[in-house]
Amino acid sequence: MLQSQHLYTQAFPLCYLRNYLQGKRVNPTYKFLRTLTSPDDVVFKVSSAINVALETVERDTLSSLGYVSAEDVVSTKDFPPYNRSAVDGFAVKAEDVSDASTTNPVVLKIKGFMHTSDPPEKYVIGHGECVEVTTGAPLPIGADAVVMAEHARKVSECEVEILKPVAMWDNVSLKGEDLRKGQVIVRKGEVIRPWHIGLLATLNIAKVKVYRKPVASVLGVGDELVPLGSDVKPGKIVSSTMYLVKAFLEELGVNVPYIEIVPDNLHVIRDKVAFYLSKVDFVFTTGGTSVGLKDFTVEAVKSLGPEVFIHGVAIKPGRPLAVAVINGKPVFMLSGYPVAAYTELLAIFEPLYYRLYGSRSPPKPKVKGKLVRRVYVEPGVRGYVRVRVFRRNGEVFVEPLITTGSGILSTLIVGNGILVVPEELEGYDEGDTVEVILTNPIIEEA
Repeated sequence: MLQSQHLYTQAFPLCYLRNYLQGKRVNPTYKFLRTLTSPDDVVFKVSSAINVALETVERDTLSSLGYVSAEDVVSTKDFPPYNRSAVDGFAVKAEDVSDASTTNPVVLKIKGFMHTSDPPEKYVIGHGECVEVTTGAPLPIGADAVVMAEHARKVSECEVEILKPVAMWDNVSLKGEDLRKGQVIVRKGEVIRPWHIGLLATLNIAKVKVYRKPVASVLGVGDELVPLGSDVKPGKIVSSTMYLVKAFLEELGVNVPYIEIVPDNLHVIRDKVAFYLSKVDFVFTTGGTSVGLKDFTVEAVKSLGPEVFIHGVAIKPGRPLAVAVINGKPVFMLSGYPVAAYTELLAIFEPLYYRLYGSRSPPKPKVKGKLVRRVYVEPGVRGYVRVRVFRRNGEVFVEPLITTGSGILSTLIVGNGILVVPEELEGYDEGDTVEVILTNPIIEEA
């Protein structure tokens, strides 16, 4: 067994540690949640009930990065628009130089020189003729290959010796090789990335139709919460989960102009949620989703008469997640614990967000490695296990982080990956090869 030197055991009860290492459940079940809805069902039910109008707007191509395309953008022409040289050299007829060698060079007449800005029809070559070209220059009419400059020896300004044969279309970028007329370069529902900007600019497409970015508010619920930068007195904590949620949403492409801390008061929570439902597309709350004496968030939102209401999702961490749809707008009642809230966003909101655009979440960087310790997740629950991925002697290992629960935010820094355990499995055994979503680069160990 590979001995782990990086167990994350802060405040971890020894009985829990012993049970964990034996593959037993560490945390007690949320008994107040009688049923758990699968994450896929949550995404389907909520997205089916949402009626958020994401209007189409036209943006300058250069300011469209990160927006979602509202239409298929197709190439209006072939690119390159003509056959062009891929190297510096001499444009020739391939059959003229088929027998060329250093001991028996073929002498060709140089008709002229072509730059990238010249039209193909500037020169027409016949047998025994060539044109000197730069990289990217169009091929003159009659040429079907390019001899690289290092395989030629200029005798004079009018003649060149070809020292090596070329086949037809050698060292040539063919017309339409990069883009074909009618080819889709940005698909509807696709996030516009830097390479899309380059392609759009290549085709001189100055404006694109995109969906406006949705707007969200995030409410941190709790009498103990204070804003960042406050004088944090005993009994108070900074509303870090609220800020984590805001950052996650903004990285995804959601505008979050409204963040606010609200007290543990059912009426205040209800009124704030109702207020923001009239201003934004998505409302998020953090905290108050359990059944403690001061957990009022779920009850407050239910009092607004949602057409869809789900409380309890089969993910770990994050089971107490509640989601409602009120007048076509979703309210996500996230855990007050930061790691649970992060998992809820990753498992539920991110796929739902892209589903609204008719697309799927972009692929995430993944790596396979050998598990150094058994991982247990109760059946029927999709587990999101924080792990540390490291490479030792050329082999990749995956080390689950032992934690006390869903509130230890620093495990997202100590760790650099998330191992997703499907609902149909109870976990993985030590030595199993598992696939991990990387959140940071692999750690290199000597």
